[in-house]
Amino acid sequence: MSGLEGWVDLPEGLLHSIVARLGSFYDLLAFAATCPSWRVSFSSYPSKSTLLPPLLLQPDVLVCSPCSRPFSNNLIPKRSCYVTDLANQSTYMCCQVPQFAGFCDRKSPPSYLDGYSFGAVSYGQLILYDQQRSCLVVDVFTGATVSAPQLPVDGYVHLYYAALTAPLSSPNSHLLVNAGCHNFFWHVGSHSWLRRSPRNGMIKQIVVFKGQVFGMDHDRRLYVVHLVPQIRIQKIVVDLDRSRASKWHLSRPWLVTCGDMLLMVGSQRSSPSTGDAFEAFRLDLSTEPAKWVKVEKLENWAIFISIDQRSQALCCMNPERWGGRSNCIYCYDSKKWIEFELNQPLQEDAFIFITYGSMMQPMWVVPSMFYSCP
Repeated sequence: MSGLEGWVDLPEGLLHSIVARLGSFYDLLAFAATCPSWRVSFSSYPSKSTLLPPLLLQPDVLVCSPCSRPFSNNLIPKRSCYVTDLANQSTYMCCQVPQFAGFCDRKSPPSYLDGYSFGAVSYGQLILYDQQRSCLVVDVFTGATVSAPQLPVDGYVHLYYAALTAPLSSPNSHLLVNAGCHNFFWHVGSHSWLRRSPRNGMIKQIVVFKGQVFGMDHDRRLYVVHLVPQIRIQKIVVDLDRSRASKWHLSRPWLVTCGDMLLMVGSQRSSPSTGDAFEAFRLDLSTEPAKWVKVEKLENWAIFISIDQRSQALCCMNPERWGGRSNCIYCYDSKKWIEFELNQPLQEDAFIFITYGSMMQPMWVVPSMFYSCP
């Protein structure tokens, strides 16, 4: 018993050094499940969501072998989805995504979520919506749900964009929804939405950088979204004339944070394929106006982009530790994952069809517990 107590009482610094050396999601999950003190240490580890490549969730793969180890939840109807861990490709996983209308093949039993459509994925959470103005936040792997109040709009609702501003466990987490002609904000756990009009900017993407929420609209206009003491959308003046990062150069770019860089990443074609290259631009806020600066190398970072543009781009630090490559953008073309080296045209035969619809597409996901607060 005394020996076991010794393991429980290991100092946080030593436990963090162990976390940094673990090589797969299963290793990290096992570490967090060892005992309460190890779980607290895991939760307090900084930037743990970038330790490993995100998991590739494939809702179009239906069959799981008996030896797969699913994330289990028996409370609601669910659909088996194939999950690939690039850090451990010899063993695949099978997660149980709650059953809803966003699947192409409807052979599963009826579910109370059948009226919902796919809206986005953010911080390991699916964001679903229905035509009755309801939004639902569903954990991708556990199935835990959080219901938002009905949106204060009339008639049919279509979500053009939705995202969380922070993990659900954060006390200041908000759900941002772009529906109709307005941005709506719901402070998670509250009883009402706040509406912000188009003159404040129609947010199509958000990303958290150095504790601030940055947003971007369709025309590459950039904003800071202030959540306290009240919600306010502030436009950032950016000199696009001196940069190639304009709406005429990059098609459908993604915002993504890589360490101390806020990047805009994209290609010139809306659906990159053989011969196309991804480019990245770093936001430089040291000048007035701010400017986008071309990035030649991502240093020790890799970026992961899902084919549904509403899914947030993710990143991973030191990808060589799991067999990946730095300075690369990873995509999935429904057959295999594709590796684009930054600023280099793709040589292999591939076509990445970037989509936007109500159906759930293959996507990169980091489990929500990797964002959770201690």
